[in-house]
Amino acid sequence: MGRYLAGRPVTLAHTFLDDDTALTPAAVQVTVTRAGAAVPTAEGPAVATGDVYAYSPGMLAPGVYTVRWDGGATAVDITSVEVVGGFLFTVPELRNADPDLSAERFPASEVRLARDVVEAEFQRITGRSFTPRIAFLSVSDLPGWGELLPFADIASVTTSGGTAASLAIERVGHFAYMPELPAGTTGIEVSYGFPVVPDGIKRVGLLYARWLLHEDRSGIPDRATSFQPADGGTYTLATPGRSGYETGLPAVDAVLEAFRFKIIESVVLP
Repeated sequence: MGRYLAGRPVTLAHTFLDDDTALTPAAVQVTVTRAGAAVPTAEGPAVATGDVYAYSPGMLAPGVYTVRWDGGATAVDITSVEVVGGFLFTVPELRNADPDLSAERFPASEVRLARDVVEAEFQRITGRSFTPRIAFLSVSDLPGWGELLPFADIASVTTSGGTAASLAIERVGHFAYMPELPAGTTGIEVSYGFPVVPDGIKRVGLLYARWLLHEDRSGIPDRATSFQPADGGTYTLATPGRSGYETGLPAVDAVLEAFRFKIIESVVLP
């Protein structure tokens, strides 16, 4: 799922593929629909450049969107994009952190992909988003009243369906209880995440992204758990999924561990 920054015009691009073969419909109609919405947010024809079809819905509010690329009888694809309130770091910040990450060697698309991976991994490991995000939950996906919502660091909860309204939420530490919903609600939008990226997280985010981009050029086999340099000795590698390591970078894992919730005797501790 591609991520775009709120407050900027969004330009979507898509290529229809049938395995290795690119398909080229004569005309493509694009429909962009926000999660939980009954009507499209934007729709219109895509502009083709070779086998790449582009469409700009303009600025989109933060949230998750489904994009339908309708190429008629040739092909119809469904993709998803997310508009977020911020990134862990900018592309120039990452390039400035490592002179080897020049635009000639690493195009912006490759750098953005590494950033997406870092953000997703950090949220998976800690259970927290370090940037502002909005998630939609339909009524069928909601926990029962009085149970905890499945997000940490919640800023607000708004109803979806009928007239949108902000709901009062009761907090417990970094979590919040599911509020009672007014009649006619079809779902809720949950605004969550850190309003500003913590300095330590940005620092190790840059470190992890640099490692991901240079990983293929490291010369160490993918499955290696240790190595022996030419001058002798044996070094044990920090391996993701072993001995408590998540990313395999001790400096990164140590910072992430500080942001993980710890449960002691059924009590969640920060």
